[in-house]
Amino acid sequence: AAPPGGLCLRLQVLGRCLAAVAATHAWLTGRAGRYLAAWALPQFLLLTQGDLQVRGHSGHGGLGAHSRAGLTPPAALQVLKAEAEQLMLQVSGTFPEPGDIPGDSPPEPPPSPGSPWELQLCRQIRDVANSIQLFSGDVLWMFSTSCKRLSAEIFDQTMPLGRHWRLGPRAELPSSPSAYAAAAVQAVLGQVLQGAQALPHDAQVPTLARVTTAFLEAWMDHILTRRIKFR
Repeated sequence: AAPPGGLCLRLQVLGRCLAAVAATHAWLTGRAGRYLAAWALPQFLLLTQGDLQVRGHSGHGGLGAHSRAGLTPPAALQVLKAEAEQLMLQVSGTFPEPGDIPGDSPPEPPPSPGSPWELQLCRQIRDVANSIQLFSGDVLWMFSTSCKRLSAEIFDQTMPLGRHWRLGPRAELPSSPSAYAAAAVQAVLGQVLQGAQALPHDAQVPTLARVTTAFLEAWMDHILTRRIKFR
């Protein structure tokens, strides 16, 4: 049997775990949203796509070893995602659902199911932790969608229409990109490329690929919507 006050203490611990993981989710989504809204791409990409990368020699030595060995800090999203996963596993192992307890006899007696209040808090912790997992998977899509929307606005404001694209009978193909195209590339792809330079190479590739695809899709959508003909 639990000692006097044991249930109350467990509920307090679970409540604090729930508050911590909920605050983590709110901080991640809020900070990422603010960076993206302000088009602060280096901060956004480091927050969501960064990873642990050695720029000098590898070594050990605790928290201070990052700066001594020349390490880029891991992305907050990846760190907090892993910690949320670990918390969810610990909570599930300590307070299993009634159906999660195996029917056979394990070497050690399994933990007894928690009280209804404990199980409710555990479910809430799992729900918020799962939301962090979903955000981790959706953040690159969210970024590419924002880039596509910005690209569409730029093309809508700057891409010429009508007679600009009607070539004369002896007109030669242009030897340099149009001013609107160069400006659009710099405003979107150039900014993303500059912001992604702080990321390790493995993180740069998927980011640049998704953004380039979104940029080209916005360009093609604009051409089709405006019925621009090149002739």
